[in-house]
Amino acid sequence: MKSAVCALMIGSLAVSCSKDSEAVMTEEIKVSNATAINRADLIGSWDLTRMLADAPVDLDENGTSSANLLDETNCFNTMSITFNNDGTFNSNNATMTFEGGTTADRFECIADRQDSGSWEVSQDTLVLTMKINADTFTHKKALDMTSNTFSFDVNKLESEQYVNDPGDTQASGIRILELEYTRR
Repeated sequence: MKSAVCALMIGSLAVSCSKDSEAVMTEEIKVSNATAINRADLIGSWDLTRMLADAPVDLDENGTSSANLLDETNCFNTMSITFNNDGTFNSNNATMTFEGGTTADRFECIADRQDSGSWEVSQDTLVLTMKINADTFTHKKALDMTSNTFSFDVNKLESEQYVNDPGDTQASGIRILELEYTRR
């Protein structure tokens, strides 16, 4: 049975990130390129505002492809994370399948999933520790950060830990995703 359930969550995304070499980004200096990110920079609530793929896809099958997956589905609209001052976090994460529709080969949203755990930041790296199904996971992501956003990349190797793509789906060609969160 082909199973392609994806839990796209900030905490389940592992170890790699490509950094933009320019220090200026739309009139803001990237904190991660100017100096180390400090803990206070992340405290607060953040919403997913961009999910860019390296290849455009047509998840909603309307005949128009987009590299920003938020233009293709509302599955990710509720994705968010809150970093608490006490070193804990709570996140809302989207889940999806490629086994939807009458022919069991269509993209479909599934219920959101709530995760929580502890967090810390070291230089420009976010470290999240959480329990999922009785297993403890620690994930590190290098961040690009401005005063109102942070982002990180997820490559195909990392996503394969969480996505069992049967191949030939609308998303099979995606090799890198950049997720960007904006402060509420």
